[in-house]
Amino acid sequence: MASPAAPTPNHRVRRGLQPTTAPGAELDARFDVLQNSRTWVTPFFEHGFGHVFDKLAFTRFDKDQRMLVAELEVEPRHANVFQNAHGGVLAALIDIVSSFAIVESGHPTSGVSSDLSTSYLKSAPVGSILEVRSYCERVGKNLAFTRTDVFDKSSGELLASGRHTKFCGGDYAMAPKL
Repeated sequence: MASPAAPTPNHRVRRGLQPTTAPGAELDARFDVLQNSRTWVTPFFEHGFGHVFDKLAFTRFDKDQRMLVAELEVEPRHANVFQNAHGGVLAALIDIVSSFAIVESGHPTSGVSSDLSTSYLKSAPVGSILEVRSYCERVGKNLAFTRTDVFDKSSGELLASGRHTKFCGGDYAMAPKL
């Protein structure tokens, strides 16, 4: 019987496996726009999202609108059998960018998801550049509410839209940043 394969660097540390190396120990230009969440960008990506979103780039934060903008090119690893961005990838992208929008808007942590909904309006084929705009609409005592739209950057067409509610009160409000 063959021995099991050695764990790859893309698995989570919590399970005793090695973290990813993307995006690397140093914050690079893809994260320069981030201010409030700079200290936890690298751990966030090393412990679970670097293997899928290692090329995600945050391009702009509008403080007045509390809007965070990110970009990602759809690659074959993001695609379904029809060579379009998989719905799960789009939902995860909405989850991630909206979580960063909460912290960039001034809350000390992003909390944990209590509700996430995604509407898919049009497909995004491999090679498309996605522009993700996430708005932190309200942060209350215990809940934060976001709205996120995913556009095809070249055509400007709306591809997907999502709402994300996060519990960020109680212990999460007092938690130190990673």
